Amino acid sequence: MRAELAAGAVVRNRPSRGTLQVTAPEDLHWMSATLSPRSRRASEQRRGQLGLDEGILAAAEAVVLAELADGAVRSRPALVAACAERGVELDGQQAGHVLRHLTEMMTIVFAGPEGRADMFARADGWIGERRDVRRAEALAEVALRFVRARGPVTRADLGRWADLSMGDVDAGLDAAADDLETVTLDGADYLVARGTADIAEDEVDAALGAPLLLPAFDEYLLGYGTRGPIISATGLELVCPGRNGVFRPMVVVDGEIVGTWRRTVNRAGVTVTVEPFGTLTVRSRKALAAPARAFGEFLGKDAVVAP
Repeated sequence: MRAELAAGAVVRNRPSRGTLQVTAPEDLHWMSATLSPRSRRASEQRRGQLGLDEGILAAAEAVVLAELADGAVRSRPALVAACAERGVELDGQQAGHVLRHLTEMMTIVFAGPEGRADMFARADGWIGERRDVRRAEALAEVALRFVRARGPVTRADLGRWADLSMGDVDAGLDAAADDLETVTLDGADYLVARGTADIAEDEVDAALGAPLLLPAFDEYLLGYGTRGPIISATGLELVCPGRNGVFRPMVVVDGEIVGTWRRTVNRAGVTVTVEPFGTLTVRSRKALAAPARAFGEFLGKDAVVAP
């Protein structure tokens, strides 16, 4: 993934809810235009509290664009320092707000990472071809992609994830209706991609067969309003202690969230420590070695699951 980010094959930015997401570069402009307006309006309401106004934003934008001219890539600290040198002093919260604003407006995007530093580039230089999609078509495509990737889902799930009004949700679902169908589960209506409602049980078992080590805040849990089918009430309390909005990394076995995990990284490698909610079978614990190894490969280290 780091190589793809560095090459611009995929791009990290904030197309919806101000949340960092990895997206095909050609989709970022239309997705941001469709999904970020509500987030931008909410962000604008905080500017007075942060001591920012339109003049400061415009001045900071001019400095950032000058620093990123001719295909240059700069880190956040370098951009903040450049602003200060030109008389635009920004504290940590102000700098974060300015950079978030510029990414949501698709003025800049996150470039390939360098170590732990966030790097930025001008959107018009980093992204080559872009798709121009009208709003009605965009709403339909968002709805269809969401349902295909995450179904069964509800209307509310789509609205929450995409940060759209329910009017826009319904417009998108209506436009994509030929490719969707509704199923009723426990008395509630859910949307699925057409042709997938009658998926065979062995296909479900195969899809859920590989255990997962998911990161904190993963959409496997956060993407749905109804979480009962994949985690118990006790387990949810352990994943998000005190319901404080901070979620821990999750262990998934047979489609169910059955524990949390943490990592210890040192020169020797990575140790993954699993903390199950109950008893984890020997077979399941052994199977977690595969996703642990994959995580280690991502970090460029050997990884093992602690006994």
